[in-house]
Order: sequence, then C-alpha cells, then structure tokens
Amino acid sequence: MSTHLVPQSSYPAHPSALPNDLAEAVARLQAASKSPSTQRAYAGDWKAFTTWCELRNLVPMPASAETVAAYMAAPENVEGLTVATLRRHLSTISKAHQVAKVPNPCKSSAVGDTVAGLRKTNTKPQKEAPGLLAEALRTTLDTLGNDMASLRDKVVLLVGWNLALRRSELAALTWGDISADLADTQGVLVTVRRSKTDQQGTGQVLGLASHSNPARCPVVAIENWKAALEAAEGTEAVADTAPLLRQVNQHGQLGGQLSGQAVAFIIGRKTSQAGLPTRYQGHSLRKGLIQEAKLAGVSDSAVMATSRHTSVTMLRRYQGQVGLVTTAASKGLL
Repeated sequence: MSTHLVPQSSYPAHPSALPNDLAEAVARLQAASKSPSTQRAYAGDWKAFTTWCELRNLVPMPASAETVAAYMAAPENVEGLTVATLRRHLSTISKAHQVAKVPNPCKSSAVGDTVAGLRKTNTKPQKEAPGLLAEALRTTLDTLGNDMASLRDKVVLLVGWNLALRRSELAALTWGDISADLADTQGVLVTVRRSKTDQQGTGQVLGLASHSNPARCPVVAIENWKAALEAAEGTEAVADTAPLLRQVNQHGQLGGQLSGQAVAFIIGRKTSQAGLPTRYQGHSLRKGLIQEAKLAGVSDSAVMATSRHTSVTMLRRYQGQVGLVTTAASKGLL
C-alpha cells in the first residue's frame, strides 16, 4: 500500500533519517511491490472504511480498536460483504496504520475476537465465478466469425482457457511472451511475466498445446490474429513489446492494449451472445480449465503445473463439486 492512500494530514508527522529524494524513492519502490489491481483494492477498502467512520463521527486514523471492531460487526457490512472481503478490508486498515507509523488497532484482542466471531456466525458463501467447461466453450467458439474482433476474441477464449490464465495475466501478454516458432505442431511456449503468485516478476513458462481441430486450436488462433494485425499495421504491431490483445471497435479499427476488465467483458458478452444461460466472468476461463481437467482425470500435479497453484487445498476450491461422483473412491469396487 502506498502512502498516498492515507491523507498525510490525518496522522502525526514522523521525521525521516533519509533525505527527501531517497525517502521518495523508497516509497515508490514500496508502492511498486503491489500490483495495480491490489493498489486499487486497497484504495477502495480504505475509502469504504473512512466514509463509514465519517458518517458516524468516528476517527479513521488513528482508529481505536473499538471503531475497527464496530466496522467489522456493522450489519450493513456483515450482510452486504463476504467474510473474505471484510478480512481484506481489515488487512487494508492494518496496513494503513503501519504506513502511518501509529498504533495498529487491528492487532488488539477486541478486533481479533470480533473477526473470529464473524467467521463462526457468517456462513454466507463467497460469490465465485462459474467455470466455463469445454462444451460451453465450444458453443461460444462456434458463434465467432473471421472479422478482426472475432479473431481477437478467439485468442482471448482459447489462450485464456488452455493456460488457465487470470484476466490480468491474459491482458498483460505481449508478442515477445510467445515462443517464436508458431509452426511447431506440438504447440508454443508462453511466458507469464507477472501474476498473483509471482509478484516479483520472475516469470513462469507454460506450454500451450496445439489442437487437431483448427477451429479449437489456440496456436492457430494466435497465427490468424497475428496475420490480421500484420496486414492492418505491419510488423510493428507484432513486435516483441507489442501487446498480444488489442482493442477493436465496431468498425474493426484497432486501438490500444486490452485491460483485464475488457477481457472479462469479452468473456461475458460472447458467452451470452452464444445463448448460454450462465453469467460467465473473467475468472471463468481459469476455473473452467481446472474443472474440465478434473473431469478428464488429469492429475493434480499436471493441473497445478499449468494453473500455478501452490497448494492442493486451493486447487480443490477451484474444482468445487465437479467430478465428485464420477471419481468417488467407491466407484466400481463392488
């Protein structure tokens, strides 16, 4: 969390041993340690807390333990937010106090006991994106044409699904992240430069396998999209630093790089236009691949090599109830 999320006038000034330019450099690097989406979440959470306090004439910085506990227990928050979201708000409040170098009310037993009680009494399930399974994906692909937007959308759906990418990871891909030999019949390598589980930007290389059916092949989709970009704007459009996914307006004209939100919008719009009744979201591609792999009997280790989950527990959460009957331990034993 960067210091700009907390009003400087809201807490006592603390002299720094560093010259201003060095202190600012440290602050910039600390801010860069968090992804833009995390920064936005912090800012939204902090605004929600400060607004709640202002409406009740309570001090948000430094906040008392009683104020934070009341925020966590407030009926409008308990009924309107999931426990996971409230805990994220608590983390934001805690981080804000750390940045301000004032006593942290979130470490008090009063807050801890309130959160523990919240977990036990609030059983409302967290809303999760539905998984886009293979049949639904095929139905959606069958509705796409060969216009510029459709060529782009095929890449969104096929690359995102086959690599179990998060929408932010998919939007951030550049042409340099894809191995040069697109003629390899086995597939290509795709490098995910930064992800939720790789905040340091070490990079993770994934294998994108070809499909025998060209209409369902992610490599063919990439080739067709690349050819269309080169025809429209020349080789600079597919240079290593150029974004893989671009905006396309209703007239087929190209714009800038797609955002993660735009990726989610495309997924929702295209599946809806295909007549699918479920409201699919940005995370539906990632979850769908994981669930489909479970149904096909793919080992957890193989799935995790693609999904990059670091624990089987989280993988199980993505799999949900898919395949529990068909893979039951008792099946075929009697």
